[in-house]
Amino acid sequence: MPGTTQYEVLLDFTNDTHDCATVQLQRDYGRNTGAIVLLHPGESVTLVLDAGTVYKYALKTKTKVANVTARAWRDVRCTVSQLFPSGLSHPAQSPTASEPLRPVQGITVDHLWRDMRFCIWNDT
Repeated sequence: MPGTTQYEVLLDFTNDTHDCATVQLQRDYGRNTGAIVLLHPGESVTLVLDAGTVYKYALKTKTKVANVTARAWRDVRCTVSQLFPSGLSHPAQSPTASEPLRPVQGITVDHLWRDMRFCIWNDT
């Protein structure tokens, strides 16, 4: 039986919006863990993942939050704006299990919602 070789892929989130955005492990969202990345407009963060492994993140800009699942077999580049389509401005229009939003190969938006608890911006 041949052995399997584990390799790594890069997941690059780029903030292409005019507002700051954050990236955080979904299980830590809303907790004061210190494990959060703040992206100013134009900045990016590159995460090193094990290929084929499932990772869950929460990305937030202003009050909008996207819960995403990443499972990639090759390097992935994703912009923040791809996670928040302009036509989905209301949480009731959030992706469903039957029609999930897949902005790029390897990234699935599981849920779009608003979080007013930690907002310091006027999001109108």
